[in-house]
Amino acid sequence: MQRLSLDTGILRVRDLDAMKAFCIDMLRLPVLLETATSVTFELGTDARGQTQVFMLLSDDHADAPRRLTLEVSDQEFSPLCEHLRQRGAHLFQSEDSSAPGCAWRILSCNAPEGHRLIVVGIDPTRCAPTSALSPAVSRP
Repeated sequence: MQRLSLDTGILRVRDLDAMKAFCIDMLRLPVLLETATSVTFELGTDARGQTQVFMLLSDDHADAPRRLTLEVSDQEFSPLCEHLRQRGAHLFQSEDSSAPGCAWRILSCNAPEGHRLIVVGIDPTRCAPTSALSPAVSRP
């Protein structure tokens, strides 16, 4: 996995066990630290070698439903989506999304407590060629 994009790296939830199970079973996130009221997961390391984390906190005043965006490599995209499907996720797919010069693959599914998981990856086989220069103009 490359990155889980959040406004903050902490999510307050009412049902810590359900969200923990989702992160472990569905996203395959390894647990770094766990207490009775929190779980901290490892997301990976950044370019500087620093560990990125995501923390769940049990709280009666849980966060409003949020969109969790998981960016994965092209090689990880299909296996992760199949893994989610095998575990009962109903993925909503957009295989033809594109941006200038790139072709995004986007799938999303529901997560506990109304949160939404968006899985995104770039399919390099569908990237449009880009050209910085216009074709040469012949002059008489």
